[in-house]
Amino acid sequence: MRESTAKKILPMGSAPSDAGQEVFTPRNIFTALFLSQNRFASDAVRRLFEGYGVELHCAQTAAEADQWVRGRRLDLVLCDYDAPGASQLTCLQPNTRWRGISMVMIGTQHARDLRSRRIHFTLAKPLSLDVLGRSLRASYTTMARHRFASYRHTLALKPVAGTLEHRGRQRPLTYTSISNLSQTGLCLAGPEPLPQGGTVSINFSLPDTDEILSVLGTIIWSDTSGKSGVSFRRVSAEQERRLHQSLKVRLPWNIDSLLPSG
Repeated sequence: MRESTAKKILPMGSAPSDAGQEVFTPRNIFTALFLSQNRFASDAVRRLFEGYGVELHCAQTAAEADQWVRGRRLDLVLCDYDAPGASQLTCLQPNTRWRGISMVMIGTQHARDLRSRRIHFTLAKPLSLDVLGRSLRASYTTMARHRFASYRHTLALKPVAGTLEHRGRQRPLTYTSISNLSQTGLCLAGPEPLPQGGTVSINFSLPDTDEILSVLGTIIWSDTSGKSGVSFRRVSAEQERRLHQSLKVRLPWNIDSLLPSG
């Protein structure tokens, strides 16, 4: 979304005079999931999230929620801890690879169980929409930074040079291009999938510039189309800064409206 679509949003339950509490956000930058078996609660939460410019999806089972987290881009998960299997949700485990914000609705009987979970906000039941709105607003900066860092910019870049190292053997990357790029990694497209766990060293020009970046990364996924996902493992602070500046101007929305000044 572009800056022109930005919408002024007041927290739920606040009077119009609370001007200092206003939040500005483009519509539907963020995507959230709500695990609950209560359809009426889901409807109320959906309206609240839409008022904050967040697209909300709902799941009724833990298995369905886990499938959403694995297969979709989610910035936030809200979970009713009384839903069957909620305590086993992958996104709540301390070793999860999911980096979004987790909120849990909980009664007093489950308080001890949360100590070993990855949870950012706990919301007492019965749920207060006003408290949920304040928690959502408090999450904006973190969600914006995560979304910017992992946002995949579609490109067609030809590496200046590249090598693959796997199981002690090294070979050049030939007929390979970069099809998308983010602050945290990139996607390589070539004639064949690259081996997961392999290490790639790539030199490439930043988009629309002559500046060369040299990065080291690990192949974390690949498929039969010849595409392979690379997670950056080593990028110097200076190169990280240049990459940040180059990609920031290509975002389809104004990230500065969501980040604190200074």
